[in-house]
Amino acid sequence: MHDPRRVQRERQAKKLSEASKSNFMYNSTLQQYNQVRNQAKLEMCRELDKMPIGRIQITKICRRSTNLTQDEIEEETFRRNISSFCLLFRVRNWEIQYIREPDVMLKYSIVLAWFVYMCLLAIQLLSKDPQYHYWIYDGITVCVLTTLLIISWYKKLWIMCSSDTEQSLPQYKLSRFLYKMSDGMQSSIAIRLTVYVLVIVSCIAVTAMQVIDCGPKTDTDLIQCFHPWILTNCVTLMIGTAFLFTRIPFVVKTSVAVLITAVYTVLVVYEFDYIFAGSPSTNVNLNAKYSHFLLIIITLGIFHLMERQTEFIAKVDYNWKRQLMQKQDDALITNDTIKVLLVNILPSHVADFYLSTQLQNELYYEEYDNVAVMFASIKNFDTDKIGLRVLNEIICDFDDVLNKYSTSLRVEKIKVANWTYMAACGLDVTRSEQVNAPQVKFRNVSLMPNGRRSQYRNLGSEQLQRVPYGNGNTLALDMERGQYEGNVISGTPRLSSSENDSERSNDEVVKVMANFALDLMRAMRRFNAENMQSEYEGSTDYGMLRIGISHGRAMAGVVGISKPHYDIWGNPVNMASRMDSTGVPGKIQVTENTALKLRNFNIQCNYRGKTFVKGRGNIPTYILGTDDEYKGFLPHQPPTQADS
Repeated sequence: MHDPRRVQRERQAKKLSEASKSNFMYNSTLQQYNQVRNQAKLEMCRELDKMPIGRIQITKICRRSTNLTQDEIEEETFRRNISSFCLLFRVRNWEIQYIREPDVMLKYSIVLAWFVYMCLLAIQLLSKDPQYHYWIYDGITVCVLTTLLIISWYKKLWIMCSSDTEQSLPQYKLSRFLYKMSDGMQSSIAIRLTVYVLVIVSCIAVTAMQVIDCGPKTDTDLIQCFHPWILTNCVTLMIGTAFLFTRIPFVVKTSVAVLITAVYTVLVVYEFDYIFAGSPSTNVNLNAKYSHFLLIIITLGIFHLMERQTEFIAKVDYNWKRQLMQKQDDALITNDTIKVLLVNILPSHVADFYLSTQLQNELYYEEYDNVAVMFASIKNFDTDKIGLRVLNEIICDFDDVLNKYSTSLRVEKIKVANWTYMAACGLDVTRSEQVNAPQVKFRNVSLMPNGRRSQYRNLGSEQLQRVPYGNGNTLALDMERGQYEGNVISGTPRLSSSENDSERSNDEVVKVMANFALDLMRAMRRFNAENMQSEYEGSTDYGMLRIGISHGRAMAGVVGISKPHYDIWGNPVNMASRMDSTGVPGKIQVTENTALKLRNFNIQCNYRGKTFVKGRGNIPTYILGTDDEYKGFLPHQPPTQADS
């Protein structure tokens, strides 16, 4: 049966929790504040009931181990992982890590141990005849314990008095040595055990001096050489000192206390029974020896139970700490996994932005002056016949090629649609003309009331000029609007040398994209040679790539909040898609403006002729010159005087 008070508190806490979740963010009133405060109190009471160190519940003992709650299951699991008598973790590695935990309370334990020793020393000096004092030993032990006291407190005192933000360690060698000794005393279990043994041995020795000079039973003159109750009280102080240190193993402290009790029992029963028998008793009907022995047993039992409770609490705390660390590690692994998945979906700079910002339907986009776009379609492969496994292997080969283009001019994979691979070069946020992100002000941004971006340009009349370029071919330039086939080009006068170098650097994206397309051609050729020798016999273009490339102004970004996808928009995307759809298998087709840029990089661009493009009409297109094995581009040959 469940505790009725606990069940009632849980019901009240559940009601208050539901009320606070629904109203707290909207009605911040005093009544709501009181409800939240009462809820916190009830939650604390409920958590205390869950703790394995809480009050003993008879219902838990009598109830069978069925239908347990999650908290009770965790408690049972913890109790099974720790031994009942010695309170040791059954997993040896856990116990080793536990005892190696630093003891931040060590300095306070040494203070109390030093005070107990001084009390024992004072009892010795007051109860013994001065001729039996061991001044040399007392002086040595006082110096040793005082030195341990100073070292244990040195780090704390230095931090409180001398430490500043600029310097973390003392400058002087002696001070730094004491600082490191103080820190090592807290961190090292071996040093802590050494300090513990020194303290216990010192207390035992100063107590043993009271009986060390007592003679045998026949020597009646020395029968009362010490007071029995003084010795008994000193032994109780030693037992308390044995349980004083917090990060000493519980088994060690219990063993030391039991050993002290056993030695004292031998003294009472055998060695000095005649002295204890003649001492006053706590009860007239109780033998005096039994009175001494009973006091020691009670003291041992009380300290043992207190230390057992303290050790159990420490083990529970350590277990919770391990669980917290495990959850933190799991959270880090989850975060890394999410980041890896997000980086595989979005470009790295966009993924970092989404990981560091909580977006709420905000629009994130980038504007670029020059982006090269590529569409690559695999021809004559039937998905129903060869399956998706072949497509996956081909795309993986393409991605391997993509990984080689991760330098300053990075090639970004945009998406894969059916048998078409889309990529772009130049989508680097450092090259972006404009980035629109939430909570950041940028120039040249105009939003209409419905949230759409509005740009208006005063476009004049069209004025086309045909420019001869190689082999009698001409380039169609729109000098007034600065546009050609959707690609923005400059209609300004001749550039200076520095501006020309900058423009050439900006046009590198076209060259990089062309090289990437050539590498895809070579990868596809190698895949066909290794895997498709017997497929599509009689066909001359099975498994061949058909690639289209264009460049110009484009926008890139992420729209929507569900299943975000990074995509690009603009005329280069449309033209690259048209160059692909109207292209030739095994060839790379480009627009006239893109051919102009590639010729500047000594890449041969062969005029194909007028090609009908949907929405554009008949426009000139070019095929990039490559060798038969796609190892490189053929060099551009300047036009002769006759061609001009």
